[in-house]
Amino acid sequence: MAIPNVAKVVAVSRDGHRIAYIDDASDRYVALDLRTGQIRKLNAKPVGRVMAHEPHLAISGDGVFFATSPAEVAETTITNFDTSETRIIKNVCRLYGVTASGVLGTRDCEGDSDLRWVSPGKKPRVFEFLNRNDGPSLSPDGKVIAVRGFTLIDFATGKAVRDFPIPATEQWLDADHLLARTGNGYYAADIGTGTLTKLTVEAPPYETVLFGRWQ
Repeated sequence: MAIPNVAKVVAVSRDGHRIAYIDDASDRYVALDLRTGQIRKLNAKPVGRVMAHEPHLAISGDGVFFATSPAEVAETTITNFDTSETRIIKNVCRLYGVTASGVLGTRDCEGDSDLRWVSPGKKPRVFEFLNRNDGPSLSPDGKVIAVRGFTLIDFATGKAVRDFPIPATEQWLDADHLLARTGNGYYAADIGTGTLTKLTVEAPPYETVLFGRWQ
């Protein structure tokens, strides 16, 4: 499938069926279903200068919800791809995960703003001890936050539940496994037991985009 005006592919849904990219002609985030060709425009404001270390897009584990924010504006749009319904959340800039209930991100676009969970119409839940330097990443099922690549935080309690023996990355293979890397290769780190399973497939450089099944 030829996709016109693609400036940059930003993310891929976990099943590999949907991609989100920056449209070069409009400087807007766009989502595309590769099976049907259906397209959704994800934000009304221009993207601006998006840096690799400043995440401004997140896809839910089921590939239904897309959260986007402009590069320098703390305003996030959550789009339901299936229904085209959108919701605007103020005071959320960098994005580290989204579910049907809300979005995980930081309030400010600059500095070490604290991490917060925001659901439309509800008071934000602030993780005061976490910020962007912790490299947070919400699990696909929304139950766990991975921070610093090797510590798991229970989303419900905010308490650390496990440390990995080797640094994992911030990439989730599925709801139960993080990608881990050593000098010997890549592993699937089980978040329940801490066990490591050697992967027989090669991961892409720098783990920039991962999707699909690993087993």
